[in-house]
Amino acid sequence: MAIINFAVPETLEKRINKTIKEKGFASKAEFFRFAAVHFLDIVQKPFATEDERFNFLSATLQHEITHGHKGKTLPNIKTQLEDV
Repeated sequence: MAIINFAVPETLEKRINKTIKEKGFASKAEFFRFAAVHFLDIVQKPFATEDERFNFLSATLQHEITHGHKGKTLPNIKTQLEDV
């Protein structure tokens, strides 16, 4: 088995450590093996249907909105789109 060494920024390391604890990975090595396989599976497998693609993109957008704007009050839609 090959050994790969690389550095990650501190902020990414904190996220990785949190995920390892939350998801129950035994080690960082196990986490990165899982991440690599998961990434390769996603990249090599095209979406089977437009519905699956839409569901994936909707879930990604929902996650970004709920985590990126958590606790923040957004202006109403009219204000957001007034420059468009």
